[in-house]
Amino acid sequence: MLKHDMNEMTRSALRALIFARDRVRAHPATALAIAGFLAATLVVFAGGRIGTVRSTIPLTDWLGLLSVQGRHSGDFLPGTLMLGAILLLLGLWIVAIRLYRSGAGTEARLWRIAGAWSVPFVVGPPMLSNDVWTYAAQGIMLRSGLDPYSVGPSALGNVPVTAAVDPSWRSVPSPYGPLATTVQHLAVSISGGSPLGAAIVFRALGVACFIAIGLLAADLAGPRRIQALSLTVLNPLLLLHVVSGAHLEGVMCALLLGALVAAHQRRWLLAVVLACAAGAVKAPAFLAVPVIIAMHSEGYRGWLAWRIAARDIALAVLSVVGMTVIVHNGWGWVQALNTPTLGHTPLAPASLIGDLYDPVVRAASFDDLAAGGRITTMLAAVCIVIYLTLTGRRRALARTIGYGLLAVGLLGPVVYPWYLLWAVVCLAPTARAGHRDWIVLISAVACLLNPPGFTSTLSIVFSVAALAIGFVVMAMAQRARGRNAAVLQIAEPVDDAVPPAAVDPPQSPAKPQGSQTSRVSVGG
Repeated sequence: MLKHDMNEMTRSALRALIFARDRVRAHPATALAIAGFLAATLVVFAGGRIGTVRSTIPLTDWLGLLSVQGRHSGDFLPGTLMLGAILLLLGLWIVAIRLYRSGAGTEARLWRIAGAWSVPFVVGPPMLSNDVWTYAAQGIMLRSGLDPYSVGPSALGNVPVTAAVDPSWRSVPSPYGPLATTVQHLAVSISGGSPLGAAIVFRALGVACFIAIGLLAADLAGPRRIQALSLTVLNPLLLLHVVSGAHLEGVMCALLLGALVAAHQRRWLLAVVLACAAGAVKAPAFLAVPVIIAMHSEGYRGWLAWRIAARDIALAVLSVVGMTVIVHNGWGWVQALNTPTLGHTPLAPASLIGDLYDPVVRAASFDDLAAGGRITTMLAAVCIVIYLTLTGRRRALARTIGYGLLAVGLLGPVVYPWYLLWAVVCLAPTARAGHRDWIVLISAVACLLNPPGFTSTLSIVFSVAALAIGFVVMAMAQRARGRNAAVLQIAEPVDDAVPPAAVDPPQSPAKPQGSQTSRVSVGG
């Protein structure tokens, strides 16, 4: 009897699995939406159990989802759960990319999947960073008549919002541009001076920027709209740091994409203004301004080219000055640009190069070695950006800006996961097969860097392992793609077809004085 019952249970389980498999095959979008929702929910639940940065006191338990005890370095179980859930979400993202890479499906279906995945992050507490409380504190400083470019949030005194700010940033001035400072002030004003209300406003702004990034990326992608959406609104990197973390990168990236769309439509003056606005949020976006100006004047020769460039430069200067004067001590952010360098990220190339100098210069202190590594990488980043700008006619505008921002994000003094968003949103819209793989790799590694809930040593070990595994998988994928290029060309004609918007600018011969070239490529 017992054996018969066990056989019946086994057959019932197999029938249930077969039924579930058939349902997934018949409705893959629904299955992806449900699985992603569950994975995102687990990320939020486990992340809330881990708590916030050590030595901070959250303003709220966020509907009971956030531990008010502060983060401990040995929260192994919730840390493991969160890491596993992020890995699951990354796996589902890759499945979605493969499912929709040839343009199958509809935009509405992808947006529904993105909506299901984002709901837990919209409802849950800010995770992986306390920056949103720093934004709120700086907005309250402005409301109180304090200058965030001169002093840090600790100037507010013993108030709850100060205790919620990461200790690393409590006593340092704001490095954010005047437009970001204006946004901080507006968020606090809308919330009536409540830091929790301001955090909710920043979350709403993050959601709006998340949607804007998807819409603008699709506009820039041309025929690859489905792929652009799958690489942006389904990207766990955006979900974790634009929606959940509510980082100002969301505003910066939305403005950058707006500038690229405007340039693609040959609305060059608007493109310059939007690029300046992005830089007025976070300074690295200013990299796009000279690239756009150079591309605008590319189709002209002689004095006409110089006149166009001079007009664009004048507009850029006026735009930056106009955005600066709306904030008291608006130029103070220039003096505070070194604030992020006060942090230390062990796996940043600058830190690794500084460590390499140790055997050579044994008498040097830790600060001297760190400075040497940072100077080396910053010089490399400057050289890369100059090269990309001078050779911009060889590639599409979005790639030039994306590669430049990738260099700045990786070779800066510190590297945080959300810094890699700068490049991802520029490169994603019209990425071809090989570029798409690199975007997936960059995003996946960024999501797995320095996982919370583990000791610092274990976090570094895991991050190094994630980097190594990522590059090995990437190398294997590239080799397989090379071996099967002919098969892929037949199997995926839509994916490898190059839309007009993605064709690189032609190397045309010299034109007569004052002549103009054909439409300039911006998309990819």
